Amino acid sequence: MIDIPALEYHLAHGCNLSCQQCSHYSNFRLAGKLPTPADARREYSSWSNRVRPRRFALLGGEPLLNPQIIEHIQLARQHWSDSQLMLVTNGFFLHRFPELPKVLLETNCRLEVSQHGTHDAYVQRFREVKHLVWRWREQYPGIQIKIRQSHRGWMRQYNMEDGKPIPFYSKPAAAFRLCMQKTCTQLYRTMLWKCPALAYFKQLEAKLNLHHLPQWQPFRDYQACPPDASDAEVHRFVQSKAIPQCGLCPSHRTKFVHPNPLQPSVLR
Repeated sequence: MIDIPALEYHLAHGCNLSCQQCSHYSNFRLAGKLPTPADARREYSSWSNRVRPRRFALLGGEPLLNPQIIEHIQLARQHWSDSQLMLVTNGFFLHRFPELPKVLLETNCRLEVSQHGTHDAYVQRFREVKHLVWRWREQYPGIQIKIRQSHRGWMRQYNMEDGKPIPFYSKPAAAFRLCMQKTCTQLYRTMLWKCPALAYFKQLEAKLNLHHLPQWQPFRDYQACPPDASDAEVHRFVQSKAIPQCGLCPSHRTKFVHPNPLQPSVLR
């Protein structure tokens, strides 16, 4: 088995929030069907006997947009029995799944609820989410729930010109040192991708018609790690640090306070 720090799997590409500068591009309302448990089983089976992630995360987008979330959690635990399993959500749809706390306990899956802003209207809505998870903590002793202050570390991931994302021009090593996704390997289309920015770029390009922008060519040239790769190739993928594509990401932290994530707004 090849150890890997973390592995992430999208249960939905879309999201009910519009957090600008999202590293998964979810604010652009990317297209893509929701994976079924059968889809996930096929993708997991390609790798679960080869790589052993310390952490396996189900996320998105917003994973609770997937109505089969319970089956997905159970399936993830079956395939990644030794991993720290977690579900990462903005929490706004937790009330739709009253059976979720019991399943989280049974599968030893941690629930991580991300707070994405401090705008008054958003905070008022998010307060309802916090009240729900507090009740779950009282009703289900031993349940693991963490509220992430995600908005505090928010930073600009790309520039915007005329409504189009434009990459940075950085030294790859400097960008890699700064990167907040350096251990966020994605399992997508049965392949391993170094980060979410690379994994979902083709969807972004199709949605925003970026094909005419030569600045993004290094992302187009990126080759993900396929399931038929040799063990040596997988080892090289896992151990790789800065790659040329890192140069399209920022090498300096630029704080970015996005507008109310409840409402789509002019991209900036």
